[in-house]
Amino acid sequence: MKAKLAVILLCIAALAALPKAAGRHYTYVTAEALLLGLVAVSFNILFGYTGLLSFGHATFWGTGAYTVAVLMVKFSKPFPLALAASLLTSLAAALAIGYLSVRHTKIYFAMLTLAFGELFYAVAVKWRFLGGSDGIYGIPKPTGSLISYYYVVLAGVAASLAIMWWITQTPLGLTLRAVKDNPMRAEYIGISVKRARLASFVVSGVFAGVAGALYAPLAGAVSPEFFSWTKSAEIVFVTLFGGAVSFIGPTIGALIYDYMRHLAMGMTEHWMLIVGSLLVATVLLFPQGVVGAAQAAWRKVRR
Repeated sequence: MKAKLAVILLCIAALAALPKAAGRHYTYVTAEALLLGLVAVSFNILFGYTGLLSFGHATFWGTGAYTVAVLMVKFSKPFPLALAASLLTSLAAALAIGYLSVRHTKIYFAMLTLAFGELFYAVAVKWRFLGGSDGIYGIPKPTGSLISYYYVVLAGVAASLAIMWWITQTPLGLTLRAVKDNPMRAEYIGISVKRARLASFVVSGVFAGVAGALYAPLAGAVSPEFFSWTKSAEIVFVTLFGGAVSFIGPTIGALIYDYMRHLAMGMTEHWMLIVGSLLVATVLLFPQGVVGAAQAAWRKVRR
């Protein structure tokens, strides 16, 4: 336990020192990757811990981002208020969608979440108040500069990950694992499977909303693509790439993926083909993800 804590503190210290060592570009890339990692971990609460595959997780990422954009740009509200409001809107969306979706499982659940995601996407495109297909631009960074806002993102991600980790260690976390492993047995011993799945869905949706809310000022703009199925697919893929078997796996996957993406973008216009091929090969070779493979290798070394 002490070794794990030391590694965590070392990682936080390295991330805190990054802006001075790496410059503005990599500061932005790292902040972006951390937020992608946060939304991937939130998705993994639903997928890795509860066994539900959502193809519409970008719904909550977009909800949080648009809430901040509307309040800060349209109504000139301060960021702390906009962030708090994004928690409420993400909570409301997760409760409503989750209540209707968790009654189903497997492909039916996945298709329902995808349908809700496309519904939110259509609303964002058609509603002029939300900027239509152009989205909303000119979202200010509350701290005034990228470097200082990077530390806001780092603190927000660290706090969110700590809370989600704590949740996985509570009786709720144990309940979610029981529901994933054997829902019929869980029902037999008195666990309400639907309530457990709804709780997981809400936790997952709220923290995805937090990630989106923190991302909006970083990007300076939001668009309907925040709700798109391609964003949801990216979240799923990053989770699998990093490793759904580990709590921190999706964050590691997001960091590797985002750095690879930006590196390839600077090298060739065919960067999507290169990155996609590498990631698919990794997932096929290491079904448990990068972190899962590293853990397996470490266990072999220790023997």
